[in-house]
Amino acid sequence: MIKNLKKESVIAVGNFDGFHLGHKKIVEMLDFISKEKGFCSTILTFIPNPKSFLNKKTGLISTDEQKERILKSLKVDRVLFIDFKEIYKLSGEDFVENYLIKKFNMKYIVVGENFRFGKNRECNVNSLKELSLKFGYGIKILEHEIIDGIKISSSVIREKLFKGEIEDANKMLGKEYYIDGTVIKGKRIGRELGFPTINIKPGNSILPEGVFKTRVKIDNSIYNSITNIGFRPTFYGEEKIVESHILGFNKIIYNKRVRIFFERKIRNEHKFDSEESLAKQIEKDIKNLKVDKHRVF
Repeated sequence: MIKNLKKESVIAVGNFDGFHLGHKKIVEMLDFISKEKGFCSTILTFIPNPKSFLNKKTGLISTDEQKERILKSLKVDRVLFIDFKEIYKLSGEDFVENYLIKKFNMKYIVVGENFRFGKNRECNVNSLKELSLKFGYGIKILEHEIIDGIKISSSVIREKLFKGEIEDANKMLGKEYYIDGTVIKGKRIGRELGFPTINIKPGNSILPEGVFKTRVKIDNSIYNSITNIGFRPTFYGEEKIVESHILGFNKIIYNKRVRIFFERKIRNEHKFDSEESLAKQIEKDIKNLKVDKHRVF
């Protein structure tokens, strides 16, 4: 439970899934207003993410842990995480009056143009404007950032990731999409083919299928890699797996936490006639990476 905060605040409210370029623009405006008016710059977000809470099948760009780490790294005065289960039945007016104003002493709010709030998402930015007249707070509504004629939103990025359109997603994110996971024991198929892999139990819910040019972060080092996400159709796999072949790396690192950065998609996963055909294709895929296998960042 967050205690009432006395210092006057300018607040940015949102889910901030993935923290894309549109979110960055909101935080930049938050910082500007904070310095101009002397208010405490505050990011207010929700855990669990409202989309996953209301629809368990919804995939998210970031895990709660990743989102928390990203937001806390920003240069703002405070980041507040509200338990969504405590507020999702509140009306829009109740949320503004009893949470934003009474609890957090909000004097100004910054949101994106598609911001919705209140029970059943009943309120939008027009509601926020109307309530500002009643409660006397300032409001700044930012239009979508646009790349290649497409409005940037977490929903659009999620669609891009599900389709494996990594480069488009990365443009909108302003960084490379990544997943975190733990290295687990696999069936050693890659090793038998001559391309040993690490198998990862991922924490993220969006796992684009295919073969990708990636980099893997292990401890404080980052290695070039190629990552396959799929069902291993050549071996009649039934379970979706994430496995990475790290170039120039052959250590056993079971139970180690790793991060995989996705740069671009190389090809779709498909069934090969033989293990030899698959091995030859992997060799071609690695050449297609066009990287130095010994390069470590």
